[in-house]
Amino acid sequence: MESVSVNQHMKNTGFNVGVVVPPDKFYKPVLYSDAKATRDFQMINKDIYEGKKKAKKLNEKKTPTSVFVFLGLASLAIAFPFLKKLIKK
Repeated sequence: MESVSVNQHMKNTGFNVGVVVPPDKFYKPVLYSDAKATRDFQMINKDIYEGKKKAKKLNEKKTPTSVFVFLGLASLAIAFPFLKKLIKK
């Protein structure tokens, strides 16, 4: 009896023939300098540190001028009767 292989296509595959396209340019490796990398890191770190110093926290915001205007008008409204009595004398 002759043994028949179950997967003949795996053993006898067709050849894949095609055109190999060469690359347009070759890869140029970039060499990094440790001194330049350290200098760049220190510059970035300095920028971040100065940015943090300049940034204001949410709790340290200036009070809007409209609040001062409202408080001034409220104090004048409260003090108006007393000022009126002082002026009449």
